[in-house]
Amino acid sequence: MEIWSHQLAIERIYNFEKLNANQQDFLIALLNKRFPPSVYEEHRHKRVLAQRNLIKARNLLKGALQEFPRCIENTAVSPKPDSLSGYGIVLTAGGDGERLRLSLQKQGIPMAALTDFTKAAFPLPDFFGDFGALQINLALIAHICERARVDMPVVITTGPEGSTTARVIGDMIAQRAAFGIKNVKVICQGERLHLTTDEQIAFEIRDGMPYPVTNPDETGGPIMQLKAMEDNDEKSTLDWLAECGANKIIVLQGTAIYHPNLIPVMAEAARNYDGLGVGILRSRFAIKDPFGSLVVLKTTDKEQLVILEQEVRNSQTYALKDHSGQYFLPYNTGFYVFDREVLRINNLPDYATPPKEVLASIPRSPKVGYAATDILSLIHKPAVLVIQPDQYGVIKKVDDLERLADMAKRFGLDEVCRYVMSRGYK
Repeated sequence: MEIWSHQLAIERIYNFEKLNANQQDFLIALLNKRFPPSVYEEHRHKRVLAQRNLIKARNLLKGALQEFPRCIENTAVSPKPDSLSGYGIVLTAGGDGERLRLSLQKQGIPMAALTDFTKAAFPLPDFFGDFGALQINLALIAHICERARVDMPVVITTGPEGSTTARVIGDMIAQRAAFGIKNVKVICQGERLHLTTDEQIAFEIRDGMPYPVTNPDETGGPIMQLKAMEDNDEKSTLDWLAECGANKIIVLQGTAIYHPNLIPVMAEAARNYDGLGVGILRSRFAIKDPFGSLVVLKTTDKEQLVILEQEVRNSQTYALKDHSGQYFLPYNTGFYVFDREVLRINNLPDYATPPKEVLASIPRSPKVGYAATDILSLIHKPAVLVIQPDQYGVIKKVDDLERLADMAKRFGLDEVCRYVMSRGYK
């Protein structure tokens, strides 16, 4: 197996020659341990594919007919006692939450209080047991399973191996005995080397030593990680879900709060479809609306439900309305349902973000990974579940914490958490 040498490092690592001898040796040893040249080449190749896919996405609308998607109003869905049978849940909880951390620091929260910071598990103010969004979600799922008499398997995806989120979330779930959920698995999200515009590895200096800059493999990384083979095992988490009887998968954000009815409604609404996006109807559609739009694209050889982002949409996208003429295209909430088989036989395409500033000292370049939104384009028979905007809330900044705490109490989730914890899962 090829290993990093000083000559190869000079060719492939940005500003490597500016490091002193000790720093160079340290970085080479670290890369050989975590990211040998074969991994670098894989990440570089995927970056090339992702940039090609970005061009394809921008050309997607040329010659395509756009149509309003098939929508299911959540008020028209009545969950049944067996609606959740055959389902598994994936909670994505690996985001660093750097924006939230910085806003907490600006409010005077000392660094010592943020040593084990994770956005998903950060306590909501004045909420039962100092629970964060993730603890509330797990308690809610445990409660739903008990009431419906089902054992839905739950996968929690954290940040990459060795990250704070992986350690803190894993410890929290173990200490709480998984809130009584029978089948729970915690998996680490993959990570990518951050490459400059000329495909060199970027590094940052921490405590006087260089470390490669990496990023989690974007929003679709947790979904693709379900397919990864585990160490010393010949099966994946997707195989584990199958063993647990999950033929359909609900993907939710671990940093959000949900109305207790949303999970059963999503499950029932997806019964006759192999995939479901969850959206909110727009009563107005501004050109700078930041949310992705759920729309059906038809070409001569294909029809698919896709999510068009702001930089891709065109005038036809903005003009589309439903049959009533009242609503514009629904915007994406980031929650999905899909058949396990869809992911088993397909991979998400490689995805590149627009160029981003990662370090002030290097030129902007894209982050590369997978986009969760692309799961819908793989689905043969999709639909959109339409919900109201007050049925969920997502944590992004410090002001959201109190808002979500109030929302959770309004939904009765404090009582749900109190009841679940009374069963002894401490």
